[in-house]
Amino acid sequence: MSPPRCGRLSAAEPRPAGGERAPRVEVREARLDDAPAIAQVHRESWRTTYAGILPLAVIAGEAGRKSERSWRRRLSAAVPESAHFIAEAGGGVVGFASCGPARHRLEGLESEIYALYVLQAWQRRGAGRALVRSCAAHFVRHGHFGFYLWVLKANRARLFYERMGGEEMAEKRERLGLHSFAELAYGWHDLTRLVGA
Repeated sequence: MSPPRCGRLSAAEPRPAGGERAPRVEVREARLDDAPAIAQVHRESWRTTYAGILPLAVIAGEAGRKSERSWRRRLSAAVPESAHFIAEAGGGVVGFASCGPARHRLEGLESEIYALYVLQAWQRRGAGRALVRSCAAHFVRHGHFGFYLWVLKANRARLFYERMGGEEMAEKRERLGLHSFAELAYGWHDLTRLVGA
């Protein structure tokens, strides 16, 4: 059983107090030496994203599995047409996304974003939007023109995905330990707007 995949994100990039522009978010493909920073973002995002949605014991247990070692394994594995992207700002990694071939076909969509998380302090600054667009561009480069992702039904990230043009297309129930929860799939059948934006 797979854990929930998506962090709570928003697309707006507000100016900080005083009118100064926030540090620019840059996205690039992850390298092996990014494993510690990605693991830190993964653990911290689990704790903040799912607080109040999942039981604390479940959050603590799952967050503990987001280790540097597991990320080194993922980044070392050469999986065809898969990619890991990181968002950098302010001198550090503030978010990441993992994507690749769809694990299950939904409405004929060939690609999937498996995980997308942004640190709470960097949400609403464009990092989530940039990561989604980077994944979309990756899919197009491999000749795939649609994708989907799963998000907890109780997670407000689904509003972000709706603003990004995602359409609700499926619902399922998953279980972590004794806790059952609902997930929604959001899909994109035309990546023109995402890639061209």
